[in-house]
Amino acid sequence: MPSAPGLIRRFAEIIPAVLLAASPVRAAEPAAAQPVVAQESAESARGGAVDSLPPPVSGGERWSLARCVATALEKNGDVRVARARTRQASGSALAAWGTLLPSLTVGAAQSRFWPQQNSALRGVVVDTNVVTGFLTRSDQKSVDASVEANLVSIPGWSEKRRQDRLKQSARHSEAEARNDAVFQVKQQYFNLLKAARLAEVARETELLARDEETRSNALLEVGTVARGDVLKARARRAQTQLDRIKAYNQVQIQTERLKQIVGVPSGTSLSVEPILEEGVVVPDSGASVQSALAHRPRLASAQAAERAARSAVFSSWAVRLPRLTGSYSAVRFKTTDEIDVGTGTVEDQRSSTQRQGELRISVPIFDGLAIEGNVRRSKGALAEAEASRRQLELDVAVEVQQAWLGLREAVERIAVAREGLTSAEEDYSFSKSRYELGAGTFLDLLTAEVSLAQARQSHVEALADARVAEADLERAIGERRY
Repeated sequence: MPSAPGLIRRFAEIIPAVLLAASPVRAAEPAAAQPVVAQESAESARGGAVDSLPPPVSGGERWSLARCVATALEKNGDVRVARARTRQASGSALAAWGTLLPSLTVGAAQSRFWPQQNSALRGVVVDTNVVTGFLTRSDQKSVDASVEANLVSIPGWSEKRRQDRLKQSARHSEAEARNDAVFQVKQQYFNLLKAARLAEVARETELLARDEETRSNALLEVGTVARGDVLKARARRAQTQLDRIKAYNQVQIQTERLKQIVGVPSGTSLSVEPILEEGVVVPDSGASVQSALAHRPRLASAQAAERAARSAVFSSWAVRLPRLTGSYSAVRFKTTDEIDVGTGTVEDQRSSTQRQGELRISVPIFDGLAIEGNVRRSKGALAEAEASRRQLELDVAVEVQQAWLGLREAVERIAVAREGLTSAEEDYSFSKSRYELGAGTFLDLLTAEVSLAQARQSHVEALADARVAEADLERAIGERRY
């Protein structure tokens, strides 16, 4: 057993390490923008209380939330599909003018005819004399123009109105797709930011566990703690190390998911801005529902589709009404005949113009029940559209209410989590002081440390969930269109 002077000398050597390890709870350190490294220093692997752990956020260009949203609205696959469908609907609405506006057609033709030798006898005037010969070749050129128009076509106007309303429905659907894409970007952006902040918490917790392990080793050497406390500290440090590795990996996974939603290649360098803070405001529930019923693009799309179905019913019925069409055409011919008159060949040229006009009224009498079938089908489509719109109104109201409740819960959780974090910090400081004085057990200290880590995680999750809930309510209301 060492002598008293030896114990005093040994204790003097250990005191600085104990005091260093007994420093207050380590504050959050800024995450430097450098890549995550898998290998750690030998001192860190042994459980030393060092700050050489890699930061949780990988290096990359800093992308703001606005930049991610703008890029997604341009490159997101769902948005591009919705934009293409809007163009298709716009083209169909433009093509619907074809049954209402006049159509003009212009053409030209040239033909040559070779009759069988000495089979076509013709007479031609040469110097006021009629000369007879055989036709050897005949050339004919023509230029024609024709105009057709539906002077009275009620089904055509109804179909044009239907296509216009379908175009409106497609535009509202595109707006809904854009809003969904913006929500997905915001949701993933804050999920990535939450993962980064949780990785910082995991790093701080591991550093704290390393400090506890260092302190326990120092106290064991002076004989003030049992070896079991050192083993508990070592197990705790190993567990926090595993938690930190998982948290770092989660940051990379969430980063790749954000790239996927934004629509950029996987190799793009990307990191997020630290914008998790309090200050989320909960709007009025009733006003949110009313605003959604008035502005939600998805509901506006269903309303436009219902109006289009109503126009289709009238269009299919209006086929029974008289239809008045008109047409006018003119053809200019020029014919050149080559005639063999025995002493040589003579050309005979002549021109003519043909004109034709027509005004036609038609009334369908019986078409094999096709009109009746189309009317019945259109009425069924209208009933389906009405039912879908009514159900969608209920769904939107419930969706907004759920999003509002989620936002309120998230905001309330922030206050609770903040209070819990303050209490956990005080409890850890108190437990550490009691343990250092010998009045508390190491198990109490570890319990306080675990509670502190959980309180930090709960606070970060509450902040991120509030931002996600805010974006969800904005999407559900649909008043803001991107």
